[in-house]
Amino acid sequence: MASTTPYIINFNKKTGVFTLTSTKDELKVDAKHKKYEWLKSQAAGRIVKISDKGRWNSSKDYIGLYDEINSSKSKKKSTVKSSVKTTKRKAKPVKDNSTELKELKTQLKELQTSNNKLKTENTKLKNEIQLLKKKSLLAKPKQAKPKPVKKEPKQYKARITATLKYNYIVSNSKCIKNLDIEIITRRQFKKPSQSFFKSYLKLAAAEGYSYKSSMYFGMPIQSVSGCSTISDVMKTEQKITNISFISIEED
Repeated sequence: MASTTPYIINFNKKTGVFTLTSTKDELKVDAKHKKYEWLKSQAAGRIVKISDKGRWNSSKDYIGLYDEINSSKSKKKSTVKSSVKTTKRKAKPVKDNSTELKELKTQLKELQTSNNKLKTENTKLKNEIQLLKKKSLLAKPKQAKPKPVKKEPKQYKARITATLKYNYIVSNSKCIKNLDIEIITRRQFKKPSQSFFKSYLKLAAAEGYSYKSSMYFGMPIQSVSGCSTISDVMKTEQKITNISFISIEED
């Protein structure tokens, strides 16, 4: 389990800085710190526990940390005062900290060595990942692009019913005749619309008695059947109405 270090909380109203004090060290937390607002929300008399992984939480002072640290501070102050007084009389010998410094340097070297090892392993892993990506890309076969399908022109057949209205000269009477028409187009790339066939029928009716079954008015038509009754010298004022399409299909 990760160990934690408990700290007491002190706030300086003048500077607006929190001081966290433990039996080991002391931390300063100003307004820029991410835990500043969290510390402001803590009630008086609570302590902060900070784990080795950097996690913060608070609890009541069950262990009497405030008394312990404050009493140790007061002892230090008194010893400092007394030492100052005594130094006026006699200078105390300075302690040799060379052993502690050597230990710290040794620990620092060990940390640097382990850090370098981690960097090397990380670089190796990155290289291996890149090689695996390259292999996976090479393993995938390139898909051939499908060749575009060439469109070929097609003939279309339209089956139509319509009503022919005309004036019969002999009897001078209005007549109506139902027509069953079949029109076959020439080969073309696009399916003709209904308006294409309607235009042809209106042109044929307007041409009247001079109309021939082979007359296509420059339109891409192969053959026409069912319109022969339009061509009659005895008929005038011809009109085609009620045009209805049964089907328009490939022939």
